[in-house]
Amino acid sequence: MIHWQLFLFFLVGRTFAQQSLNINNFVPFGSAVGDKTLERRIDFVTGPIPIKFRFPFFNQWHDEIKLWSHGLILFGNITYNLPHTPPGPFPLRNFICAAPYWADTDIAQDLQSDIFYREVDDVETLSQITSMVRNGFPQFTTYRMLWAFVATWYRVPGHQSSPGRNTFQAIITTNGFYSFTIFTYHQLQWSAGLWGGYPQIGFNAGDQVNYFTLEKSFSPDVVEVVNDSNIGVPGQFVFHTTGNISDVECNSVEGLQSMPFRGSMYGGYEFRLSGICFNQSDYTVEIDGQQIVNCQIAPSYISCMMPMTYGGRLKIRLYSERRPIGETDFLAIEPEHNAHLILHNYHELDDSVQQTDNDQFALQFQSNAITNNYLFHVVVYYYGAQMWLNNGTIHNRTHSRIDLGLGPRNLSLLQNLTIRYESIFSIIDQPVDRTHLLTIAFEVVRPSSRIVWAAVPLILLRIIVVAAVTFESYCPLWHAFEPNPQIYINQIPPCPCRVLTTWSENQLGFTADGACDGRYPLGKNCMFHQGASGCYRRKSNTGNAGAQCCYNSQGAWISNWENGAGTLDAYSPDGSLLSLGHIFSDVIPYFSCCKSILSPSKERCKQYMNKRPPGRCENLLPLPAGGNGDPHFTTLNGGSYTFNGYGEYTLIKSTVAQFEVQVRLAPVNANSPSPSSDNATAIVAFVIRNGNQSLVQFEMFRIQKMIEIRVNGRTIEYTPLTTENIEFFTTSQLIYSDDHQLNIRQTSLTSFEISYGETSMQFIVNARSAFDFLDLLFILPRDLMKNGQPRGLMGDLDGLVYENGTRVLSATMTNDQSLFEYGESWRTTSATSLFYYNSPNSYATYQNTKYRPAFHQTLLQKYNGTSRFTMAQQSCQNLKDSQRCVYDVLITNDPTLSLMHKQFDTNMVTWESYIKQVEEDIANQPSKATTNTISKLLIGWACAHLFFIFH
Repeated sequence: MIHWQLFLFFLVGRTFAQQSLNINNFVPFGSAVGDKTLERRIDFVTGPIPIKFRFPFFNQWHDEIKLWSHGLILFGNITYNLPHTPPGPFPLRNFICAAPYWADTDIAQDLQSDIFYREVDDVETLSQITSMVRNGFPQFTTYRMLWAFVATWYRVPGHQSSPGRNTFQAIITTNGFYSFTIFTYHQLQWSAGLWGGYPQIGFNAGDQVNYFTLEKSFSPDVVEVVNDSNIGVPGQFVFHTTGNISDVECNSVEGLQSMPFRGSMYGGYEFRLSGICFNQSDYTVEIDGQQIVNCQIAPSYISCMMPMTYGGRLKIRLYSERRPIGETDFLAIEPEHNAHLILHNYHELDDSVQQTDNDQFALQFQSNAITNNYLFHVVVYYYGAQMWLNNGTIHNRTHSRIDLGLGPRNLSLLQNLTIRYESIFSIIDQPVDRTHLLTIAFEVVRPSSRIVWAAVPLILLRIIVVAAVTFESYCPLWHAFEPNPQIYINQIPPCPCRVLTTWSENQLGFTADGACDGRYPLGKNCMFHQGASGCYRRKSNTGNAGAQCCYNSQGAWISNWENGAGTLDAYSPDGSLLSLGHIFSDVIPYFSCCKSILSPSKERCKQYMNKRPPGRCENLLPLPAGGNGDPHFTTLNGGSYTFNGYGEYTLIKSTVAQFEVQVRLAPVNANSPSPSSDNATAIVAFVIRNGNQSLVQFEMFRIQKMIEIRVNGRTIEYTPLTTENIEFFTTSQLIYSDDHQLNIRQTSLTSFEISYGETSMQFIVNARSAFDFLDLLFILPRDLMKNGQPRGLMGDLDGLVYENGTRVLSATMTNDQSLFEYGESWRTTSATSLFYYNSPNSYATYQNTKYRPAFHQTLLQKYNGTSRFTMAQQSCQNLKDSQRCVYDVLITNDPTLSLMHKQFDTNMVTWESYIKQVEEDIANQPSKATTNTISKLLIGWACAHLFFIFH
């Protein structure tokens, strides 16, 4: 008969195991969340636990672990002899472990305790773990953790009669690049057991070189770690365990840095300063001259909220006792306007100039998937300023954030919303020349559907409000002070005389103009350039001015303002303080001169156009080339060949133009220990160096189903497009912008564009949905390549050429072995590599000089006449170069690979057709002598016209 007290003891001891247990700063644990429990035996160690994710630990990769009851996680397939003895001090040979609390634990006879463990791959728990890691290493957590293993010692006793109870948790986790270990302590009531020694906390690599032991180990004070921390969270410690163990304190030698290092100028989000020790009790953080209050200080970082700013490149400065500690840059940008996603009347409001006499404006909401499925919070970001027209100085600047107090609203049910100006700013007693800039932000509060995502962008609308008297009188005053437009024409780049009518976001270094975007319906588009089908903008390389280039439905540049021509900008609208300059110098004058209600006049509008002419255009002949598939290279002279390398190679290099692209090629099944001879190789990473521009690196990770983007070695934070959030990016998502000369965009779930404004270069990047093949198409200026003496896998304008100038004979182009040797000659070295390598990887990690693929002709002969060959032919029919596609489908036995070939071919055909049209335009131009005569007549007319205006 079971004694009732023993039964109750058993019942109480088992109850918690059936529940999900929640302890502050712990990941939820217990059988209810899927935890397993350790057997109740003394000195028990599990058998090998295979894990789903290869875990990097001390520069080694592990795919199995073991759990020991005495407070250790053991790595690798080593057979451990674990006697019941005191813990030996690290370092220990051939003993690879993380030891959250290596002590004399005994749960064999104790039913109130348990040791839980499980693998974690659910989004919610991984997000919680990511936040923990970010507290210690903000610079390493651009992407969330992808996998974790959690072990929890719950109320475990020691091996003696009245030992008390300990509760602690250990987490090993990785984001695919780096690994981290988290120790969290809730209760430590005992230390010494029958062993006679005190516990040890730390890590051991097993090589007797790399190890780490927490300071209070081997002493009775070890129980005090429940109050200690290396991240400012009592009882919690975070360590970087990829290579050599790194405690969070002073782990970076790069100096003060911000994470993120760019963001919205409207603020309202957390940023963290890290990279140095924060061992003082008092710090002052200053951004663009304004002091930030309520920052949180931890040993490894300072956390603050980003305030509203005026945008542009800002300085973040750190002080301690008024003594400067360090500074770093932050790029505050204006997010893109995307009110077309939810508003019927966005075209009437966005970037429009309204008069205060109207007293209010109305928003008319669509009923669509976004407005129906999400609740929105409506906020106004207000900027006010004045400008002295005689010298262009902006003064009396103010800004504020105004919550309209509407609460979470369903916009489709709301239908209409009227906003009165006086709810945002005072209309009475305002100077008549004061301009009010309103950005209405619709923030997603929570989705009504059960969708999980990292972040949802704002939907933005911008309105400019001026006094009625300013609206009417601004034009003549502005015209009187405005200089000769030739000043701006000399700064701005010439427009391309023709663009593609696919109206992509970036073309030849120019970016689509949101107010006249060729991808939008014409009925609600190009209101200020009627007659145009699309416009593009680009800022000057030497000043503040910018070009606006508008095109007709055939993609031809429009030069006459009455037909919808663009108007240059004295201040390019680049999302910083210059936006205020753009409003005062370009936008308000246009509305005052051309949209006046009281005094409409074609002559008055003509005055504006004389000061803001469309500039000039030039015929740009691009040069499309690139690599796709397994991989096939379309060379600079229009030829093609296949090269299945395994390593990193110079794709194209021009020392004259200071331009270089390197690619990394690897087997598609690179995780296999010994890839078969039929295994495909593909482009899995590339890096671009373009003069003094930022270094751009793309790297594809198949397991994580993602592409990592780095600029100058620094990871760019962005929310990748997914099937859940793509509706918020109906055109594309801007990922990075460097003073609007370098733009990186995600244009679809697996496609990206890189555009260099200064050199008109453009790169189109497409990844397969399995993230195993990466296609790279680049559009280069022909003149740059003609004069730049290019070399590399892409050859030059006459064919393939070695670095010493020796040319590949045309007969060699059909010899796979010779072409393979040519490709291998362009393998980089550790000294010439441009790539950034994640620790513990290095240049050597990605090289395999012994790899020999199945050559093209050999493979075709192997499968000729088989059903596999027939399948490949059928999936690749009607392609420009179907043989390359057939080769790839054969080598992978995957017919869906033909879709990437079709996409690559479509892009190539589109650009080849464009080049042909430009060449026809050039052939149909008047002769140079005639052109010079016309130019002289135009210059004479312009001088006479300016003389008339100023006299």
